[in-house]
Amino acid sequence: MSISLSILEYESELSRLLERIEEARSFKRILLLVKSGMLKSLHVDVMRPDLIRGETRFPLILIKRLYENFIDMIPFQIHLMMKVPIDLIDKLNMFIAEERRDKVSLVLQREVFKSERKILCNLNFIRNLGYKAGLGLDLPSSLKNLTKTLIANVDYVLLMTVPMGKGGQKYSPQATFKIARFSKCFPEKEIEVDGGINEKTILEAKRAGAKTFVVGSYITRNKNPLRALKKLRNVIGKNHI
Repeated sequence: MSISLSILEYESELSRLLERIEEARSFKRILLLVKSGMLKSLHVDVMRPDLIRGETRFPLILIKRLYENFIDMIPFQIHLMMKVPIDLIDKLNMFIAEERRDKVSLVLQREVFKSERKILCNLNFIRNLGYKAGLGLDLPSSLKNLTKTLIANVDYVLLMTVPMGKGGQKYSPQATFKIARFSKCFPEKEIEVDGGINEKTILEAKRAGAKTFVVGSYITRNKNPLRALKKLRNVIGKNHI
């Protein structure tokens, strides 16, 4: 059982202080949490308005600065919430060296692609570049969109437990059913969940079959983020990162 830290709540300050990012309070908090050794990865929610209306989060230059500062300490997970992810991937390749790409996973959103063939092409493109590949499914979307062929071509699935595109939402009971159903159909595939995770819902998702938990506001909005992280680690068990 592992925790991936969503830094969406910190994006605004990090973008504002981009030229002196190390001075940002949120940067220092990320550093503290990373150095705790209790995180599996940093989760970066890259949003563009063609998919998430009215939202542009994590410009390329900010991703680059975060990568340069943290890649030697922790793996990255980049959730590509946009309609043409390959355009951004080409730009990521300019600063993520091939020999470092095994520490970076890219998550494509299933709803972006109209055909299985198209998404398979994108997944193969990612994996051939050396990245790990994840496939995200939004909360309202049916599990029927995750076919056996698609699942065989990803390292893990990311099941949204809230509607994607906004932090601080409440975990949906509908998500628990979807996690359990997917886990029964694909017991060997790693399930990651994202949205509304706290000390209660993390147990609910765990019991349903989730293995990795993307946690944002429960930690980042806490006055003591490290204590909040420790509490979650205690809830799910200390033996896994």
